[in-house]
Amino acid sequence: MIDLKTVFSVSQLARYLNDHLRNEFGSIRIQGEVASFTRATSGHWYLALKDEFAQMKAVMFRQRNVLAGFFPAVGDKVEVLAQLAMYEQRGELQLMIDVIKKAGQGNLHEQYLQLKAKLTQEGLFDSARKRPLPSVVFNLGVITSLQAAALADVRQALARRAPHVQYSVYHTAVQGDQAAAQIVEALRKADSAGHQALVLCRGGGSLEDLWSFNVEAVVRAVAACKTPIVVGVGHETDVTLAEFAADLRAATPTAAAELISRPTRELLAEIDNLHTGLRKALRHRAQMLVQRVDRAELGLLTPTAYLNSLESRLANATGRLPYVVNRGIARESNAVQVLLESKSLEMNAAQNAAERNIQYFDGALSSAQRRGIAALDSRLDRLSSVVEAVSPQRTLERGYAFLQPEHGSTVVRSVMDVQTGDALRATLADGEILVNVREKAELRGPFTEDSKNSR
Repeated sequence: MIDLKTVFSVSQLARYLNDHLRNEFGSIRIQGEVASFTRATSGHWYLALKDEFAQMKAVMFRQRNVLAGFFPAVGDKVEVLAQLAMYEQRGELQLMIDVIKKAGQGNLHEQYLQLKAKLTQEGLFDSARKRPLPSVVFNLGVITSLQAAALADVRQALARRAPHVQYSVYHTAVQGDQAAAQIVEALRKADSAGHQALVLCRGGGSLEDLWSFNVEAVVRAVAACKTPIVVGVGHETDVTLAEFAADLRAATPTAAAELISRPTRELLAEIDNLHTGLRKALRHRAQMLVQRVDRAELGLLTPTAYLNSLESRLANATGRLPYVVNRGIARESNAVQVLLESKSLEMNAAQNAAERNIQYFDGALSSAQRRGIAALDSRLDRLSSVVEAVSPQRTLERGYAFLQPEHGSTVVRSVMDVQTGDALRATLADGEILVNVREKAELRGPFTEDSKNSR
């Protein structure tokens, strides 16, 4: 319950209603008639659903409507799975549609979406596996029903646009229980017949009418064709899975015929251009050959003149040979001499540099040896002084003595080591004295503790 003491702003109330509607109703199924339909440049759909008593606005965002498989039209009966929501900026109640299908299609539309998702995941619809169509087609295979209006559309389009295209029709049912199997067989025959391209087509209809082109076997047969194939089924808004699997999708059968064939007038114009270009190239080539012949005629000599010319060239070469040989020998000799002089200078410079380096390193080594010996002598003197200062003899000379039992060699380190009346030998700097222990007393304090710890 809302507390009456609470004051909402307009946006707070709109947000509260929006959250409440979504939590209260969740997703719901609704049937109705399309009252209006707009496809925005963003790809989102904005429409209204109505029945005989009420009407509601709805929106279906692009990421959802791309899976619908058709464009709703005004007057269509549809069934949607949607959520109730408040369009807060205008304060309008609307439906946010997740799934839309034509009313009465039931599980058929769901099967379509499931199969589409499965084949998409397999990569059957990837653009990378689609082949380009031939630039010019003269031999075409058409797979459709002989009684279909689509065949008449294809024939009219080819007769009007490209009468040079020869085509063979592979009859198959395009609707009904047996249609899928017949389409697969017709595709197999047409694919093995050696055509440059194939067209699979039929006219428009409901989802049930076009269902043969959504059967998995047909879709896979289209994808397996080795011959480039165009599929045009129904009207522009009808999209079957076979069209996704084709190398190219056409909005209608007529569009399929137009996409697969270049107009005859374009081909004739191209042939005329090629003919004109060939004539120009041949004319230019002929002119070039004539000029070469003319230049060759001007350069022709009689046999006698030709022999005289050869004799003159031989005499000239014979006269120049000694000069050329001598000049070559002199040039090589000069080069060898320059090289020897250069190498001699380099060797002298290298020898002088090596001698200077030897003298430098010899002096540096001698200096380093002298400095090292002086440092060692100085350090030895310092260590000798330290050793002398802490020697036992110098310690005794400063007035200290150490005690030993009269007939023993151990050193007395504590009053606990002797008893009253013991005879001890005291060693001084210049001799020994004998003493007797009259009494002993143990010192107390930090010094005594340190002495014990040191022992």
